[in-house]
Amino acid sequence: MAFMVWNDRLMTGIAAIDNDHQKLVGMVNALYEAIQAGNGREEVQQVLDDLVDYTRFHFGREEALFTHTRYAGQRQHKAEHDGMVVWVEGIRKRVEEGTAVAPSLEVMNHLKDWLFDHILGSDQRYVEHLMAAGVR
Repeated sequence: MAFMVWNDRLMTGIAAIDNDHQKLVGMVNALYEAIQAGNGREEVQQVLDDLVDYTRFHFGREEALFTHTRYAGQRQHKAEHDGMVVWVEGIRKRVEEGTAVAPSLEVMNHLKDWLFDHILGSDQRYVEHLMAAGVR
């Protein structure tokens, strides 16, 4: 069973954003599965690296749309992104340094909760603005 389950409630109606979100959910599930399978630190590290890289890519996509459309909530939204990147990079660093073999269940739950809360809260606040600007 998947750790995170994608559902229609998470849809924004903006294809690129929805595709990114689905990929992020899949990557969180891949990280969880690697941990549950007892994969070695190197494998967990690779999945975590991929997740961090794709998260940065996705956040960059959103932020570019905000700049292009002059989204009024850009500063606050970017601050949320920046905070999450710092948090996830800290997890990645602990795994890389060997102080943790893999993220704990508590860390995974925080990651899952943050992603769901962010998509259902902060991301939903920009949908109307972006769609009014012609972003689909």
